[in-house]
Amino acid sequence: MKEKNEQIYEAGFQDGLEAAASIGDAQRNETAFVIGMLGGLFGIWGLAHVLNDKVAPGCLWMLIVGPVVAGTLGSIVVSTGGIAAVIILPLWLYIVYTQAKSGAARA
Repeated sequence: MKEKNEQIYEAGFQDGLEAAASIGDAQRNETAFVIGMLGGLFGIWGLAHVLNDKVAPGCLWMLIVGPVVAGTLGSIVVSTGGIAAVIILPLWLYIVYTQAKSGAARA
């Protein structure tokens, strides 16, 4: 009986390990992620949220957070004569990536 229980446990353990290994990217809507990235590069943040049926956070990103952050970052670049673009552009790409990733998550 003990041997049979160990076999059952080992089989379940292996299935759990395989399921846990594949859970990372399987829980993401790839279409929403790609469209969210493309839209975010042009300043339309929150598109991945809307495409993944998260309308309220998507509208918040599109109508409030996106324009405020874009205006702030843009004014910093203009006020420094373009010098701050070295820091602002990678920051912009990081923000676009994180918001598209969170918008495409299926949780």
